[in-house]
Amino acid sequence: MQKTTNKMDCYFVRSNLFSYQEKQLPDREYKEFNDHLHSCKECNRIVSEFQSVSSFIDEKKSVQPNPFIQTRILQRIAAQMEGAGGRQNPLFQRILSTISVSFFMLIAVIIGFSIVKLSEPRIFENINHQNDIQAMKSELNIPDFIDEYNAFFDNY
Repeated sequence: MQKTTNKMDCYFVRSNLFSYQEKQLPDREYKEFNDHLHSCKECNRIVSEFQSVSSFIDEKKSVQPNPFIQTRILQRIAAQMEGAGGRQNPLFQRILSTISVSFFMLIAVIIGFSIVKLSEPRIFENINHQNDIQAMKSELNIPDFIDEYNAFFDNY
Protein backbone atom coordinates (compact mmCIF):
# COMPACT_ATOMS: atom_id res chain seq x y z
CA MET A 1 0.00 0.00 0.00
CA GLN A 2 2.94 2.31 0.61
CA LYS A 3 3.84 1.91 -3.05
CA THR A 4 0.44 3.23 -4.21
CA THR A 5 0.70 6.19 -1.86
CA ASN A 6 4.19 6.86 -3.13
CA LYS A 7 2.93 6.98 -6.71
CA MET A 8 0.12 9.29 -5.71
CA ASP A 9 2.68 11.46 -3.97
CA CYS A 10 4.90 11.46 -7.05
CA TYR A 11 1.96 12.51 -9.17
CA PHE A 12 1.07 15.18 -6.64
CA VAL A 13 4.66 16.47 -6.57
CA ARG A 14 4.88 16.69 -10.36
CA SER A 15 1.46 18.33 -10.58
CA ASN A 16 2.25 20.99 -7.98
CA LEU A 17 5.78 22.09 -8.82
CA PHE A 18 4.75 25.70 -9.40
CA SER A 19 2.67 25.85 -6.24
CA TYR A 20 5.58 24.44 -4.23
CA GLN A 21 8.02 26.91 -5.81
CA GLU A 22 5.71 29.85 -5.10
CA LYS A 23 4.93 28.52 -1.60
CA GLN A 24 1.22 28.48 -2.27
CA LEU A 25 0.54 25.03 -0.86
CA PRO A 26 -1.30 24.66 2.45
CA ASP A 27 1.00 23.85 5.40
CA ARG A 28 -0.03 20.19 5.59
CA GLU A 29 0.53 19.59 1.84
CA TYR A 30 3.79 21.51 1.95
CA LYS A 31 5.05 19.22 4.76
CA GLU A 32 3.95 16.09 2.85
CA PHE A 33 5.62 17.44 -0.28
CA ASN A 34 8.92 17.89 1.60
CA ASP A 35 8.62 14.48 3.25
CA HIS A 36 8.13 12.91 -0.14
CA LEU A 37 11.16 14.71 -1.56
CA HIS A 38 13.33 13.18 1.21
CA SER A 39 12.06 9.71 0.46
CA CYS A 40 11.91 9.80 -3.40
CA LYS A 41 15.14 10.46 -5.28
CA GLU A 42 13.39 10.87 -8.65
CA CYS A 43 11.02 13.58 -7.39
CA ASN A 44 13.90 15.25 -5.56
CA ARG A 45 15.86 15.37 -8.84
CA ILE A 46 12.84 16.76 -10.74
CA VAL A 47 12.26 19.48 -8.13
CA SER A 48 15.97 20.39 -8.12
CA GLU A 49 16.01 20.72 -11.91
CA PHE A 50 12.80 22.71 -11.82
CA GLN A 51 14.27 25.08 -9.24
CA SER A 52 17.47 25.53 -11.26
CA VAL A 53 15.45 26.33 -14.39
CA SER A 54 13.27 28.75 -12.41
CA SER A 55 16.30 30.49 -10.94
CA PHE A 56 17.88 30.74 -14.41
CA ILE A 57 14.67 32.32 -15.74
CA ASP A 58 14.52 34.73 -12.82
CA GLU A 59 18.14 35.65 -13.41
CA LYS A 60 17.50 36.42 -17.08
CA LYS A 61 14.42 38.46 -16.21
CA SER A 62 16.52 40.72 -14.02
CA VAL A 63 19.06 41.48 -16.77
CA GLN A 64 18.72 45.10 -17.78
CA PRO A 65 19.43 46.12 -21.37
CA ASN A 66 22.24 48.49 -22.13
CA PRO A 67 20.82 52.01 -21.62
CA PHE A 68 22.84 53.32 -24.58
CA ILE A 69 21.57 50.74 -27.05
CA GLN A 70 18.73 53.02 -28.17
CA THR A 71 21.18 55.83 -28.88
CA ARG A 72 23.44 53.49 -30.85
CA ILE A 73 20.56 52.19 -32.93
CA LEU A 74 19.33 55.69 -33.71
CA GLN A 75 22.84 56.79 -34.68
CA ARG A 76 23.21 53.81 -37.01
CA ILE A 77 19.86 54.58 -38.65
CA ALA A 78 20.82 58.23 -39.09
CA ALA A 79 24.18 57.26 -40.61
CA GLN A 80 22.50 54.92 -43.09
CA MET A 81 19.98 57.58 -44.05
CA GLU A 82 22.78 60.11 -44.61
CA GLY A 83 24.63 57.57 -46.75
CA ALA A 84 21.49 56.96 -48.77
CA GLY A 85 20.97 60.72 -49.18
CA GLY A 86 24.26 61.02 -51.05
CA ARG A 87 23.14 58.46 -53.60
CA GLN A 88 20.56 59.33 -56.21
CA ASN A 89 17.18 57.76 -56.24
CA PRO A 90 16.94 54.95 -58.85
CA LEU A 91 13.64 56.39 -60.10
CA PHE A 92 15.28 59.78 -60.55
CA GLN A 93 18.14 58.12 -62.45
CA ARG A 94 15.73 56.35 -64.81
CA ILE A 95 13.82 59.56 -65.53
CA LEU A 96 17.04 61.49 -66.03
CA SER A 97 18.45 58.87 -68.41
CA THR A 98 15.22 58.81 -70.45
CA ILE A 99 15.20 62.60 -70.77
CA SER A 100 18.88 62.70 -71.72
CA VAL A 101 18.44 60.00 -74.40
CA SER A 102 15.43 61.88 -75.83
CA PHE A 103 17.40 65.13 -75.86
CA PHE A 104 20.34 63.55 -77.69
CA MET A 105 17.98 61.95 -80.24
CA LEU A 106 16.42 65.37 -80.94
CA ILE A 107 19.86 66.94 -81.36
CA ALA A 108 20.86 64.12 -83.74
CA VAL A 109 17.76 64.67 -85.91
CA ILE A 110 18.41 68.43 -86.07
CA ILE A 111 22.05 67.87 -86.97
CA GLY A 112 21.02 65.34 -89.64
CA PHE A 113 18.63 67.79 -91.30
CA SER A 114 21.28 70.50 -91.15
CA ILE A 115 23.88 68.27 -92.80
CA VAL A 116 21.47 67.28 -95.59
CA LYS A 117 20.50 70.91 -96.19
CA LEU A 118 24.15 72.02 -96.40
CA SER A 119 25.34 69.12 -98.55
CA GLU A 120 22.42 69.04 -101.02
CA PRO A 121 21.36 72.66 -101.58
CA ARG A 122 20.19 71.80 -105.13
CA ILE A 123 17.27 69.75 -103.77
CA PHE A 124 15.89 72.72 -101.87
CA GLU A 125 16.73 75.15 -104.74
CA ASN A 126 14.95 72.92 -107.25
CA ILE A 127 11.84 72.88 -105.06
CA ASN A 128 11.95 76.66 -104.73
CA HIS A 129 12.59 76.99 -108.52
CA GLN A 130 9.53 74.86 -109.35
CA ASN A 131 7.41 77.00 -107.02
CA ASP A 132 8.63 80.12 -108.86
CA ILE A 133 7.76 78.59 -112.25
CA GLN A 134 4.29 77.68 -111.05
CA ALA A 135 3.73 81.25 -109.84
CA MET A 136 4.84 82.67 -113.20
CA LYS A 137 2.52 80.36 -115.11
CA SER A 138 -0.44 81.44 -113.11
CA GLU A 139 0.42 85.10 -113.66
CA LEU A 140 1.00 84.76 -117.42
CA ASN A 141 -1.78 82.25 -118.15
CA ILE A 142 0.54 79.91 -120.05
CA PRO A 143 -1.15 76.59 -120.68
CA ASP A 144 0.28 73.34 -119.36
CA PHE A 145 0.81 71.86 -122.82
CA ILE A 146 3.90 74.04 -123.33
CA ASP A 147 5.51 72.32 -120.33
CA GLU A 148 4.68 68.96 -121.86
CA TYR A 149 6.19 70.08 -125.16
CA ASN A 150 9.39 71.22 -123.44
CA ALA A 151 9.60 68.07 -121.39
CA PHE A 152 9.24 65.96 -124.51
CA PHE A 153 12.18 67.66 -126.22
CA ASP A 154 14.31 67.83 -123.08
CA ASN A 155 14.38 64.05 -122.93
CA TYR A 156 15.88 63.77 -126.42
